[in-house]
Amino acid sequence: MHTIFQSDFQTDEIRKTDERRKVLELERMKKSLELQLQEMAKTVERQQEMIALAKKDPLTGLRNRQEVSDQVNAMLHGDCEGAFFIMDMDNFKCVNDTYGHMEGDRVLVRFARALKTVVEEDDIVARLGGDEFVIFSPGHRDKCALKVKARQIIRQIERGLVTPGRLMRVTVSIGIAMAPYDGITYEALYGNADKALYVTKNGGKNGYQFFEDIERTAERGAGNSRPNSSLKEITNKLRERKMEGSFEVEYSNFEKIYRFMERNLIRENREVQCVLFTISDDMEADETTLQRQLEHLQHAVTSSLRKGDVTTRYSSSQVLALLMDVNMQNADMVVNRILGKYRMESGKEAMKVLYDIQQLRASEEVC
Repeated sequence: MHTIFQSDFQTDEIRKTDERRKVLELERMKKSLELQLQEMAKTVERQQEMIALAKKDPLTGLRNRQEVSDQVNAMLHGDCEGAFFIMDMDNFKCVNDTYGHMEGDRVLVRFARALKTVVEEDDIVARLGGDEFVIFSPGHRDKCALKVKARQIIRQIERGLVTPGRLMRVTVSIGIAMAPYDGITYEALYGNADKALYVTKNGGKNGYQFFEDIERTAERGAGNSRPNSSLKEITNKLRERKMEGSFEVEYSNFEKIYRFMERNLIRENREVQCVLFTISDDMEADETTLQRQLEHLQHAVTSSLRKGDVTTRYSSSQVLALLMDVNMQNADMVVNRILGKYRMESGKEAMKVLYDIQQLRASEEVC
């Protein structure tokens, strides 16, 4: 048997080697943990981004249906007061049908952008889908202030959706419900605001309606009954909607107005001209093109005339107008101005437009 003796030097070297090995192992473990933590952080960040994206409408960047429902309900559970606006675009289907769904998407984005310019910092804005949007404005209960806000939304949408050289006649209808009077949950407020929106749509669109008002009317009785009001209240309501350009109506109402003027205004020696604009389809354009040109023409007619004038779409290629207190010579000038505006808006796609003018007389039938 041999006995091996190690010197103190050898023992010290072995100990140092073991310590270095342990240090290197610890450093490797540290780096491994750091990499794992970095991956975990990235995973959490991606998850948070996915959660945030799941709460947003991918087209407009606004909150989506689920997110706005959760947030509004959370506020209402805290006894929050506020106003709930539900709105959608009038005649949005025509935009998709005329210009295509890509243009429709661009209009939705511009609609959302216009909403962002009028809402307050605490307001919750969301797109529920299609052309339906909502705003919850916490803390608001003053009806006069809410009316001002509704008008601002309507005006801003009108400005925001104007496209130079292209007709975009898109307006907005709004229904308003107030918490806690009209509901203490998102679902209740949505349902009642939607009822108010329905009344706005049936009342001519491009306006707003409070659920409180239609509920009060319903309580007074069904059918055509209305709550008693003073003449001042009635006339104030009649003046509430600002009218620009000519008075645009359906043909059935146009005929009633024509008959009214024929029986009354003509007898007062007031000159009224009836003008018929007709798009001449010499090139046999397709239905979509003809529809687009008719909308350009109708917009040129409506926006060029005065508030006292009346216009209507008569057929798929014709527009009628009644020019109040205008003689034949001035009517020609008005028509030329309208045609010039139509050509400017239509650009290269402009089609030939024919027109005919007749002065209303007491013995005439509908022109």
